[in-house]
Parts: sequence; C-alpha cells; structure tokens
Amino acid sequence: MPTRSDWIQTGLAAVADNGPDGVRIDRLCRRLGVSKGSFHHHFGGAGDFKQALLAAYEALVVEALDQAIEETADDSPKAALVGLTAGITSTESFYRPDLEVAMRAWAFSDPEVRAVQERVDTRRLESLQGIWSRILDDPAAVHTAALLPYLVGIGASLIQPPTPPR
Repeated sequence: MPTRSDWIQTGLAAVADNGPDGVRIDRLCRRLGVSKGSFHHHFGGAGDFKQALLAAYEALVVEALDQAIEETADDSPKAALVGLTAGITSTESFYRPDLEVAMRAWAFSDPEVRAVQERVDTRRLESLQGIWSRILDDPAAVHTAALLPYLVGIGASLIQPPTPPR
C-alpha cells in the first residue's frame, strides 16, 4: 500500500508530466496501481490532497534552495552564485524545470497555487538577495541583482526545446 509520501511524490510527478489534470484521483490510482480506498486512507478528499501536494511542493523547492545556499555559505559571494548556477544545470539539480513550469502554469488558473508560487518566488528572491547583499550596499541594487538572473532563469525554463545546461 502506498504511503502518504508516495501519494504526494506521485502527485508531484503527475503535475510535472501532465499539469493539474494529472492529479485526478483516478489517474493517480492508475499510476500507483491501487484503488481509491488507498487514497482515502491517507487523505480526506481531493482538497486535502491538493493542500498536501502544494505544501510538499513549497517545502521541496524552498528547502532545496536553502540547502544549496547553505552549502555555499563559506564561499565568497561570487563563488556562491557560480555554485548555485552550476547546481541548477546539474543532473542532480535542486531545480526541477518540468515541475516549475507546470506549477507556474497551474498558478495562472488557481488562486491557491498562485499563493504558493508567490511565496516560493518571494523566498527564493530573499535568499538570492542575501547573497547579493554581501556584494552590494544599495538595497535597490541588491534587489535588481537578484531579480534579473532569477527572471532570466524562469524564462529559460519555459523555452522549448529546453535550454541546454551550457
């Protein structure tokens, strides 16, 4: 029987593969090879599952970035930024462009998802500003220095075919 975590991980994979339509209970059951009873053992319904899925997504992306930044804490700010850029493009990346694109697309039509995506973006920018503030003194310049590459990265994740790591 799948665990609650299995359901959530399957849900995240379904969103990445098929967008929000992929998280229908019947489709998730097929992916896991189980009945709806298994789903209801862990969740009070579709709304409960959606809340758990969104919380897991937010934790996943925020904690992954926090961990990547923590690993570069002793580096110079330039080395930290280079390390983050390399981390985004590595095969074991903390950044999942397929999930990122799917969640952003879903956020356009769903206020709950939009609120989560807004918190994710805010936390990411705050983290990046923390690095840039070690280089620049002007808060406006820090914000711009963090925002510009962040927006370029989001744009790059939307290009088809995907932008190669190099």
